[in-house]
Amino acid sequence: MADNQDKNANSCLFCGLNGAGVLSKEHVIPQWLLRHLDLPVHDQLFQGVGHSESDRLLQTPRIHSTYNFVQGHVCKDCNTGWMSRLEAVAKPMLIPLIDQDRSIEALSASEKEVLGKWTVKTAYLHGFTSPLNHPPQVSHLQVLFGDKGSPLPGVSVFGMQSDFKKPSGYWITRQWPFFAAVAPSRRVTGESYKIGLQFRHLYLLTAFWPNPNWLLMLAKGIHIPLFSLLQNRWPNYQAEPEVGDGPVDQLALFCNSLAILGP
Repeated sequence: MADNQDKNANSCLFCGLNGAGVLSKEHVIPQWLLRHLDLPVHDQLFQGVGHSESDRLLQTPRIHSTYNFVQGHVCKDCNTGWMSRLEAVAKPMLIPLIDQDRSIEALSASEKEVLGKWTVKTAYLHGFTSPLNHPPQVSHLQVLFGDKGSPLPGVSVFGMQSDFKKPSGYWITRQWPFFAAVAPSRRVTGESYKIGLQFRHLYLLTAFWPNPNWLLMLAKGIHIPLFSLLQNRWPNYQAEPEVGDGPVDQLALFCNSLAILGP
C-alpha cells in the first residue's frame, strides 16, 4: 500500500486487506474510554482546521456525535484481533493515569512500551479521521500491525498530566519551534507531524521528525518521554508558556512547544 494511497480506498489502513465486507467501523476513541469519561450520549465533537498563525478557520467545522467518531478503513480482523487485545492491556494502566491516581513517572519500561503503541495507534486514527487532510504516511500505520507491531523508528511519544477544561480533545500540527542556524525545509516539515490527545488529566503526544540528524527537544516541565526507538538523549529548553482560557489551549501548548534541535 503506497503512502499516498487515497484514504477512501477499500482497504484496511493497518494490514492492507481489501475487498467487499472486510472493513468495519473502528471507534477512534474506544467505547470503554468514552464511558469512563462519562460523556453523555448526546455529546458533540467539534472538528475545525485553523490557520497556524491566526485563529481563523480555514473550512466549515464538522460537528457530530462523539460516539459516531469512527474510522471505516479498519478490517474486522484487526479491529477484533490485535487492536482489541491492545485495548485490553492498555485500559488498566490508562484509567489511573487519566484520573491522576498514578503518575506517568511511575510507569515501568514495559508499561511505557504498551502505552506508546496504544497512543500511536489512537493518534493515527485521529489523523486519518480528522478534516485536516494531511494524515500520517500509511506505512507508519502498517508497522503497528499485529501483537508484535511497533511504532516506526523516528516516532516518539510524550506524556504530561495537568488540569483540563473539557474531558477530551485532540490537536494536530506540523509547527515546530526550532533551534538551528538554518530553518528546516518545507519538504521535511511537511513529512513531520505532531498529534496530541487529551483525556481528562492525561495528555499524550505522538511526534515524528523525518531527519534523524535533528533531535526532538523538550520544553522543561512539560514533556515526559514515554517511548522512542531512536532517541535516548533529550535536550531541553526553557519555554515561556502562556496558556489561554480556551478548551484546548493546554493541549495546544503541550503539542506546539515540542521543539527540534538542528545538527
